[in-house]
Amino acid sequence: MSLFRRLRRLVPFGAPAEGPPAPAGPRPVLVVTDSTADLPPEDAQALDITVVPLLVNFGEESLRDGVDLTSDEFFRRLPQSRQLPTTSQPSIGDFHRVYESLAARTDQILSIHLSSRFSGTVETARQGAQAFVSRCRIEVIDSGTVSMGMGLAVIAAARAARWGAGLEQCADAARAVLRRQRIAVALDTLEYLRRGGRIGRAQALLGGLLRLKPVLAIRDGETHPVARVRTHRKALEEVLRVCLSEGAVTEAAVMYTTRPEDAQFLAGEIGRRCPGAPVHIGRIGPVIGVHGGPGLVGVAVVLLDEPGPGGAS
Repeated sequence: MSLFRRLRRLVPFGAPAEGPPAPAGPRPVLVVTDSTADLPPEDAQALDITVVPLLVNFGEESLRDGVDLTSDEFFRRLPQSRQLPTTSQPSIGDFHRVYESLAARTDQILSIHLSSRFSGTVETARQGAQAFVSRCRIEVIDSGTVSMGMGLAVIAAARAARWGAGLEQCADAARAVLRRQRIAVALDTLEYLRRGGRIGRAQALLGGLLRLKPVLAIRDGETHPVARVRTHRKALEEVLRVCLSEGAVTEAAVMYTTRPEDAQFLAGEIGRRCPGAPVHIGRIGPVIGVHGGPGLVGVAVVLLDEPGPGGAS
């Protein structure tokens, strides 16, 4: 037997020759968000997105959004609660633990969170990231929005990371979605805004007497009233008008609290009016549910081109 054949028996074909290890390539970007993104669990799992939960407080009982308390459990408890539950942001320690775990797998983390005008979560994430300056690059983005409006940007960043993009490119992908999106929601009742101190009793009473359904848009990190209509169906049509009136749509999401039939209707209408655009359906979690209440439904879209200032009204 020749020497070559003997070596082939000892070293399998294709095995690397001994020598110094090849230089390691860049490690992948890992994406973090918080539970108010309302990401469908299958999307978060498929794209390796880490979700940091906010907290819902029933009196002295603090429950992690989506971990200790599901949407179904929350909306069963909400009508029975004498006092409206409160919400709170994750702690610096929560973010530190998440970043510590991910830093074992990568040296690039992109962390995208709900509008700083709604919560201090994004600032807490920045504080949690400070301990990793010498070990890991962590970029924290204030999305300026919430729910699947933020979720679509998170998905875009995670897709870019899956394709091998670096931290800057992933952040650019998220920001491009945030610049080109529209989001609108319809509330079935003003009662939970009243109980949370967001509107006055007289305004809520008037809305209830007239059976008004408020439609709100989220722009520049804040909610803006768009319309008040008399029927639920008109509210759904108004949400579609706000989101679909500014140009071609490349991707969309529908989110809801307690009426999956509304989500299916809106998803079907988007599919009919915007053929070819993928449509995600996300369940609104307990944190947003505290303020919006049962019957809340909304749409977020990503436009092909950046909309003009102000947007639809």
